[in-house]
Amino acid sequence: MVSFADRLLETIEYRGVSQKWLADTANTTEATISRYVHSKASPSILVILRDIAVALNVSADYLIGVTNMPQSKEKLGAEEKVIASVWSKVSDDDKKVFFALLDKYLTQKEKAELNGGSV
Repeated sequence: MVSFADRLLETIEYRGVSQKWLADTANTTEATISRYVHSKASPSILVILRDIAVALNVSADYLIGVTNMPQSKEKLGAEEKVIASVWSKVSDDDKKVFFALLDKYLTQKEKAELNGGSV
């Protein structure tokens, strides 16, 4: 399993940001970020969150409210991955057509979510 430290360092490098920038933006200290990057510390909540997500077969992002998709993209089928990857490029009009086609499959809760929470 890839460690939090590895993922954090990889993401910092990929985004081209400094540990100081991340610390300032995340309201923590540069020393804390450094400890995480060098595996000298790891927020214990991450271990608990990971274990709960694995046990429930959902993504950690779903549990903490970052996404409404219970499964990560890695667990999606090929068609779902394609839709997720191109969704940001789809025009508003095409999204309306897409959801009109899906309407008969949507639950009332899903319809409410699409309409900003109103049922």
